[in-house]
Amino acid sequence: MILPILTLYTEHIPSATPVLMGLAAGIYGFTQAFMQFPCGILSDHFGRKPVILAGLGIFIFGSLVAAFFPTMIGLIIGRALQGVGAVGSPMLAYVADVTRAQVRTKAMAIIGISIGLSFVLAMILGPIFDAQVQLQGLFVITALLGMGSLVLVQGLPTLPQDTFQDKTRVKIPLKALLQHQGLWRLALSIFLLHAVLVATFLSLPHQIQALSPLVSPWQFYVLVLAIALVLMVPLLRLADDAQWQKRLLPWMMLGLGLATLFLGMTSQFGILLVAAVLFFFTFNYLEASFPAIVSQLVPEKSRGSALGIYSFAQFLGMFSGGIVGGCLQQWFGLVGIAIGCTALAGIGWLTLRQLNYQHPAVTALATQTPEPL
Repeated sequence: MILPILTLYTEHIPSATPVLMGLAAGIYGFTQAFMQFPCGILSDHFGRKPVILAGLGIFIFGSLVAAFFPTMIGLIIGRALQGVGAVGSPMLAYVADVTRAQVRTKAMAIIGISIGLSFVLAMILGPIFDAQVQLQGLFVITALLGMGSLVLVQGLPTLPQDTFQDKTRVKIPLKALLQHQGLWRLALSIFLLHAVLVATFLSLPHQIQALSPLVSPWQFYVLVLAIALVLMVPLLRLADDAQWQKRLLPWMMLGLGLATLFLGMTSQFGILLVAAVLFFFTFNYLEASFPAIVSQLVPEKSRGSALGIYSFAQFLGMFSGGIVGGCLQQWFGLVGIAIGCTALAGIGWLTLRQLNYQHPAVTALATQTPEPL
């Protein structure tokens, strides 16, 4: 809700400049990226729920700082603190803990779909709430949403496998985890996926307005997301099959690249609509599949750390996509973004074609049976 209206306040906040406002917008993704790995490691030691609750508490505090210190420094510090509350990796690890491998990708897909729908809803509600309560009020609303999340998380069951001090459970040493080639290929893939997402959204609203002035961007997003989700449902039945995963992932990344190319270069609304459906269809499938595969690569006690590496790459991709996309747009226009995103998706296609689901060192550690103390 903050992003669609943040830059509109450049002239209303003391000492604000476009550069500082861009820093305020991007620093959230930056601190999110660098806190995902530590939060994932902490969740492996102390349990998922305590780390998620602590992260939400920091997020709420950051929202209140931004709301009640309406200066440029207060805004930047508040946004940075919001990002420090990085609950993405422990949240995904919790989902992996409470689901069977046979249905894990479907569970991750539900998470991904909820994120996609909340994104569209935020694009709609942000400007509406801003007209009523201004920027400070929006940050208060984000704090209230964080408090609601605290209540929801507190109500989640603490399962027996959350006993993270159990010495009989296998844990991969951090050095071996960092050498896992499959994990790093997936981290690179999610980095590229989210860089393409953010860069694409720098150009897509302009294309929608240029090709169909009567259709609002949020109406367009609702339509294409609904169609994409309907198309994605049949594939979810195959998503938890390892062989189908290996076949589909490279093709989905290739489809994403083709979609970005047409999104930035078409001059017809019909082609734009089809390309957008293909974009959201392939993006949502990849977004749901990657964390499920990561959770299957390592033993349960190392999932938080592995998903921390994964989430670090994810948010760093968002941060980098904004920078790269902005530069491409300034230097080469919307066509530059389209070609650049297609090139990034091509790198992702090559990466996924060589994805190895196992790593000898990690496999040996994961399959060994430790003696109980």
